[in-house]
Amino acid sequence: MNKREQDIIQKLKDKTSDITAPDSLKPEQIIRTLEKKENKKRKISLFRIGALAAACFVLVAGIAVYRNGSTGHKPKEEKPGEELKISSEKSVASASDYDEVYDYIERYRKAIEEEARVYEEDMIAYEASEGAAETKKEQDIMESSDADAGTTDRMLTGGSAESSSYSETNVRQEGVDEGDVVKTDGTYLYVLKENGRELSIVDTRGGKMKEVYTLSVEENQRIQEMYLDSVKKRLVLVCSINENESSNTAKMYFYTGSTKVLTYDMKETEKPKKIGEFVQSGQYQSSRMSDGYLYLFSNYSAVWEHIKRELPETYIPLVNDSVIAEKDICLPQIEKGRDFTVVSSIDMENPSEAADSKAILSQGGQLYVSNKNIYYYETVWDNYLVYEDEQTTIRSISYEKGVLRPGAQGKVEGYINDSFSIDEYKGYLRIVTTRKNTNSVYVLDGNLEIVGSIENLAKDERVYSARLMGDTGYFVTFRETDPLFSVDLSNPKRPEIIGALKIPGFSDYLHPYGDGKLLGIGMNVDELTQITEGVKLTMFDISDPTDVKEEGTYILKNVYSTDVSYDYKAALADAGKNIIGFAGYSDGGQSYYVFEYDSDNGFICRMEEEINGNGSSARGVYIEQTLYVIQGNIIEAYSLKDYKKVDDIIL
Repeated sequence: MNKREQDIIQKLKDKTSDITAPDSLKPEQIIRTLEKKENKKRKISLFRIGALAAACFVLVAGIAVYRNGSTGHKPKEEKPGEELKISSEKSVASASDYDEVYDYIERYRKAIEEEARVYEEDMIAYEASEGAAETKKEQDIMESSDADAGTTDRMLTGGSAESSSYSETNVRQEGVDEGDVVKTDGTYLYVLKENGRELSIVDTRGGKMKEVYTLSVEENQRIQEMYLDSVKKRLVLVCSINENESSNTAKMYFYTGSTKVLTYDMKETEKPKKIGEFVQSGQYQSSRMSDGYLYLFSNYSAVWEHIKRELPETYIPLVNDSVIAEKDICLPQIEKGRDFTVVSSIDMENPSEAADSKAILSQGGQLYVSNKNIYYYETVWDNYLVYEDEQTTIRSISYEKGVLRPGAQGKVEGYINDSFSIDEYKGYLRIVTTRKNTNSVYVLDGNLEIVGSIENLAKDERVYSARLMGDTGYFVTFRETDPLFSVDLSNPKRPEIIGALKIPGFSDYLHPYGDGKLLGIGMNVDELTQITEGVKLTMFDISDPTDVKEEGTYILKNVYSTDVSYDYKAALADAGKNIIGFAGYSDGGQSYYVFEYDSDNGFICRMEEEINGNGSSARGVYIEQTLYVIQGNIIEAYSLKDYKKVDDIIL
């Protein structure tokens, strides 16, 4: 398994740690069953075995993930009333009381128990049958990051032809900052250390790095991401907390986990002063910062073994140890759910209090944050064995100066395969989905009603990446070749495919790279054997969206994956500085690559250096004419003039 696949499995394990599965759904039994099929001249990858086993736990826990196969045994005929019902209401509903929320959770519990029972019977029937129908062709499990596409899609580190003196986090939406494991203000580097409990402040002045301060959090806390607010002179640490039952914190934090925000005054960079603490229920999911407010998102799941109807604190999330009010709980569009996404806004002038809070009840979903709205979307289906009837429900919550207001809700056919496939522009929400063996483009108005669509696109292919840029959108599908589609979105009511380019391989990350250029990072694939042949860089000429061209390519034959494929923050792409940087994996380990690009010479590899250090995915950050490659406790500095190493430091 590659790193992305391992992360998916680990996340599934984390989410289902409190669930007891029937014997036939336990991983070892699933693997034995699949190995029997493999012996019957059926090739099944190790990842698929692990993924299927994990998916079974997902089923029992009721977590919404994309299906990656079928047992080949037809589900029993559904009983009357079992068909999924999605609310036709146009606005997000709020709970009238806690009893109403409890009933949603209880219906969900009963549905999951029934599905687990039927699935167990299905597995038994499958094992007993000889010559059972072959499993349907495997599909990859997709991870929808909690990220979003921009209105103009000018990356703070890449889309513009201009460049600042230092790089910033590669975000999805201009004007909406995102946390990361490394930040810089152009003088200091702020680096999350390998142990996850310490943050180092490193002075880069004078061409030599010097660690000037180390911030530490408590033993039971781990720093997930950080922010720098250069206007208010604030450093913000977003931490996860692993509580124990003997702690003074409310016991429900122990059962569900919690997320803490620590805020520091940075008027004196080398003497940070803590000025705020804030905590809410749930494991950290994501966050954004806009206009001096931090918007914090965490995932909370009611634990059936511990909930009591008469005690809301046993199944309702807490914010600063207070139960979220009934009116602030947003009900789902279906009649059951137990997962909450807790949303709180925090004013950097008053960082210990919530300016506002909401709890979005669901079966598990993802977030896209535009400049004005938070969109929460989740994939739902009629039956756990029906893999081709997915629908995506969408709820909107507007935000302005910390105030959160629930808005409209709607739905589209299919599921969102790539987190860049959803984007708000001029009051319209554009979405690219996959359903059955085709793909679609939908345009929704401010009431989340469909006003335009294109359906039945790219039969038997699946969306791998997308980039919706103003009046034009681009998305890549893949099966045997890599079609890059361009779609005219200038008339929301009549979106139109205006171009398609087919080339070998696929791009699973797209990034605007100056005027008329679109960078693709993905894999090259042999058209005959369908075997990947290494990481592929592609520069698309999109100056004429009706006639997109593959202007230049570069294949790293010994590199089998990059962090960029699943973590867009790992990409350093700056057209103004003409620098493309990322970490890649090969049999020899991990290296950091830097490319330049021009239309005459194509891609030029300027640097390939081994990455030292452990921890989360590597980052490349520049200050003036120096590139800093950072992973864990090790920072290595290179001159951007000749790419020779000029300094290093172990934190």
